[in-house]
Amino acid sequence: MKNILFVLLAALSLISCEDIETNEVALQANVDNRLYRSNDARAALNEDGSLTIQGFTDEESLTIHLSRLAEGNFGIAEGLPNYAIYEDMGGSIYTTRPNGVGVVTISEVNETNKTLTGTFNFNAFLPGIDTVYVSKGALHNVSYSGGDIVDPTNAGTFSAKVDGNQFIPVTVTSRNTGNTIITSGSTVNATIVISVTAGVEPGEYTLPRGGFAAKYQGLTGPEETVDGIITILEHDTTAKTINGTFSFITNRTEITEGQFNVAY
Repeated sequence: MKNILFVLLAALSLISCEDIETNEVALQANVDNRLYRSNDARAALNEDGSLTIQGFTDEESLTIHLSRLAEGNFGIAEGLPNYAIYEDMGGSIYTTRPNGVGVVTISEVNETNKTLTGTFNFNAFLPGIDTVYVSKGALHNVSYSGGDIVDPTNAGTFSAKVDGNQFIPVTVTSRNTGNTIITSGSTVNATIVISVTAGVEPGEYTLPRGGFAAKYQGLTGPEETVDGIITILEHDTTAKTINGTFSFITNRTEITEGQFNVAY
């Protein structure tokens, strides 16, 4: 019943978009009452007939996945194939799967120009840690003639041990902000984030060190990193792939046997 009520309220709220800025931006929304405006936006039809829409800036991205390309309302709720993902400036992934709710309305599909227009609202979770509310979202003439769009929650492999317990994330992300490559793995209640300089070369890098960081956040919030080491095994700046290992100690937790192999 709560999911149904949220979808109905979200659909009604889409009627009023006075405070969101002009329509020449392809994808924009209020993210926790802060205006998010994409530098670029695109959509792609997947082999199974589903549709992926993505808008991004240098530091953030917002991805919407719908079961098909069509005009109409697409509910986001547990058990439905539609979902949305927001990646913040620090590389944290907020996802509607499985408990987020919302609605995406595709108001126009222009088959001649291969563009779509619509609106969206949803809430999404950084599992076990935080919630983000995305409201008054607008899609304007987003092209769906582009190629494949990479799922931002599946950048590659990432694992570690946290106080001796296996840490196997449900989402893995990696992005280059221009100065830093930020790679993170998130389980249902914790996140590990590894940051290195954008042009990092293979080698061992002890922490603390400028341009490098390793962070752990669990149910009790962020923890202070005391000591650690990040080892870069390979970094291909052309293919935009990087792999390495890590271990570090916070004021409360020991992370060991960390490793990652991702594309950013």
